[in-house]
Amino acid sequence: MTLTQLNYIIAVDRCRNFAQAAKECFVTQPTLSMQIQKLEDYLQIIIFDRSKTPVEPTPMGRRVLENARKVMQGAQELEELSKSLRGEVAGEFLLSVIPTLAPYVLPLFVQKFVEEFPHVELKIFEHQTDEIIKLLKEGKIDGAILATPLEVKEISEEHLFFEPFKIFFSPEHEYLNKKNVDEKDLDVREAWLLKEGHCLRAQALQLCQFNKGNKVRHLYFEAGSLETLINMVKSSKGFTVLPYLACTNLSAIDQKSLRDFKNLVPVRDVSFATGPYSLKKSIEKAIIKVITKNIPKELKKESSRIEVMSIH
Repeated sequence: MTLTQLNYIIAVDRCRNFAQAAKECFVTQPTLSMQIQKLEDYLQIIIFDRSKTPVEPTPMGRRVLENARKVMQGAQELEELSKSLRGEVAGEFLLSVIPTLAPYVLPLFVQKFVEEFPHVELKIFEHQTDEIIKLLKEGKIDGAILATPLEVKEISEEHLFFEPFKIFFSPEHEYLNKKNVDEKDLDVREAWLLKEGHCLRAQALQLCQFNKGNKVRHLYFEAGSLETLINMVKSSKGFTVLPYLACTNLSAIDQKSLRDFKNLVPVRDVSFATGPYSLKKSIEKAIIKVITKNIPKELKKESSRIEVMSIH
């Protein structure tokens, strides 16, 4: 029994496909299958039910996988310890970022991180919050950048910055004659929102009061990205709520359609999250260091007027 064999069965469990697992492990499928077969013969246990698509672990296989992860965790801890003692920041790191942050926060630090830490192989993915929680708990990613608090006991969070929200109105909206807008005056029936699954949708709904009145909306649309929301608002009537970093990408003309909130400044708490299998502390610290160093100075300011919006 070898660490390589344990790594192979963990990869198959993650991918639920032998071919994909072999690709991730940079070996041929016959090599991976042969090594897993050797492990099964050694343990005298069938780890995977190959008759099912996608492949599934057997009940005994799940027990083996649970212990295999513990063994690999111990091995990785030793490797991480040796790197720390040598002052080395190196290795692979799987990072996930929520879609409403990825296009805006990644350009701020990724290139600088690669230049400063050339021995880290940073692999970045976009996932929504619920999927990130699942991946972190299963140890399928090493860390994530997302809105918090998650209130999940297996997941640790380290605060990065508070990101304020602004209101983006359609060009002819009546509230553009105001310097700032009270959230109580916002009508959710005028709001353009992200589709279900985006934490920013829940935060936007908290900010928009469902006011009784004569406003009737006959068009319903839920977008998958902030860029789509912005374009829909610009071409129609209503408003959407945008986080600060998304506003920095707007043209000078579109910036004129932004308004601040009148009273408390609503913000989302952006954090770096890790799961129970987090071992790559030196890389985590390096990523956090580069992010906090390169975010806009406006996001480094603390204010007594902020109100952190829940993501639930």
